[in-house]
Amino acid sequence: MRLIDTNVVIYAAGKAHPLQDQARRVLDRIAEGALHANVDAELLQEILHVYDVRRERAKGFDTIDDLLVLFPNPIPIAREEIETARDLMRAYSFLGARDAIHAAVVQTHDLEGIVTADKVFDRIKGVKRFDLK
Repeated sequence: MRLIDTNVVIYAAGKAHPLQDQARRVLDRIAEGALHANVDAELLQEILHVYDVRRERAKGFDTIDDLLVLFPNPIPIAREEIETARDLMRAYSFLGARDAIHAAVVQTHDLEGIVTADKVFDRIKGVKRFDLK
């Protein structure tokens, strides 16, 4: 199973972007059962945050509703993920908190990797990045 990063959802649901079609194909493959993936609670929080900051709360709520249909059992963030994220941030000074949480989820849940356009994950040992292809 692969973790889906927030940028996949933002590109798919947002305004025109060069990666929009690729992001939509990723989500379509999940809906069709061709790609086994999930999201974590951090992604859901990020979606609410992004659309709140953009003053598009209704779109954020709709996006959350759609995600919870596609991913009915998001991966929770608990103590183990937080401690692992902390350790990753200590080891990688370039790593931000949100990406550290996602990387920690990949590691603590023995996931195959993360589907993302964010190349920061290429620099984290033990986390494989899958491009939006």
